Amino acid sequence: MPKKTVGIALFFLSLILAHVPDFFALKDPSVTIIFILQGAALTLLMGHGLPVTCATVFFCVLAIYAPQQARTADAILLYIVPLGALLGTFAYSLLPSGSPLISRVAQQVHGPLRADIARYTRYLTMFWAAFFALALLAPAVLAFTGPYGAWRWPLSGGTFGCAAGIMVIEACVRRLVIRNFDHVSLKETVSAFRKTSAKATSETV
Repeated sequence: MPKKTVGIALFFLSLILAHVPDFFALKDPSVTIIFILQGAALTLLMGHGLPVTCATVFFCVLAIYAPQQARTADAILLYIVPLGALLGTFAYSLLPSGSPLISRVAQQVHGPLRADIARYTRYLTMFWAAFFALALLAPAVLAFTGPYGAWRWPLSGGTFGCAAGIMVIEACVRRLVIRNFDHVSLKETVSAFRKTSAKATSETV
């Protein structure tokens, strides 16, 4: 089985365990187990063994002495790091020297783009960059202005749910706005996005 597949499986297992109340009957050890699973997953996915191992050891020690604080810090990092990477990738592609990320995805699937499609994909790239920026700010804003514990809503699936809903709405809007065009399936779009975003991320780094 490929390393990345095992890494993804371990990472999702850690996320599932983090949301199973009965698992936390073990208290402190359960938090440590989750960190070990996440560390192993990141090592398999990223290949940076030493820094990931050091971070895993740090969080495991923190979990022994302050399990609740360790869980909170872990949840915040798991929220900030992916969103920060997405924001950086989308925003970087909008620089004058670059090409909008979604435009590049569309070009990979369809080839050269018409003027209206190039304009639409540029605006869509700008929209998602703004969305990721607002999503990063949402927990802090809710912590100061919302009810008690509201800052956890985005971390507990709120942001993912909003993004999924927006994607469905955008797919419908796209077919209304862009006429006389061969729209591809979601599978083809995701495949092209993975290839393009991986290349864009390496360029950003």
